[in-house]
Amino acid sequence: MIDVLIFGGGTVCLDIINYLKDVSKFTRKKINIVGVVEPKKIDKKNIEKIYGKKIRHYLNLKNINFDKKKTFSIITLGDPFIREKCRLEIKKKGLKLFTLIHPTSYVHDSAIIGEGCILAPFSLIGSKTKLEENIFVNIYSSAGHHCFIGKSSIMSPYSTLNGGGHSGKMSFLGTNSVITAQAKLGNYCKLGAGSVLYKKTNNNCLVTGNPAESILKYNKKR
Repeated sequence: MIDVLIFGGGTVCLDIINYLKDVSKFTRKKINIVGVVEPKKIDKKNIEKIYGKKIRHYLNLKNINFDKKKTFSIITLGDPFIREKCRLEIKKKGLKLFTLIHPTSYVHDSAIIGEGCILAPFSLIGSKTKLEENIFVNIYSSAGHHCFIGKSSIMSPYSTLNGGGHSGKMSFLGTNSVITAQAKLGNYCKLGAGSVLYKKTNNNCLVTGNPAESILKYNKKR
């Protein structure tokens, strides 16, 4: 049995619980959700309805004492900066991150998948591609051969990196956005929905359009 502590009690949490149930059926390993960590109110009724059991709600990590060798954590939050903050808190607590690879996703044998990544249904990771830790690859998203995605990044549904594409750490790819072959999205950048990037960008930028251009420069990391 694998004990999993979920961080984030929003709508994505409901999807992740279903993904965990699919993984459990496929691997025949029982996954036990020991609780949800969320400082705000959660939709406890629907969460428990989908899971089929009662689930404890924790406001923070301060008073949680689980077996660090047996308990894994999974981050369901959809903001790169909040994902990274949560990752650091989990690391400080001494808990391990759970890597979720849905049975319907395709991952090439030569790909490197970092700890704590979530590969949603029908996602694709090509040959020689590297995903650093804590990345959320949403449904029908794909990273072709020899791509790189930096830590705590988000790939929205149907977003794509073509062969050799690069997405920096804590980046956000909007729905149906594309990083073309050899193009590079900088660190802490957001690529708008439907945008197509053909070149290298600076860090800390909002990038949008086709061809995509930087339209806003952030003063500093959020």
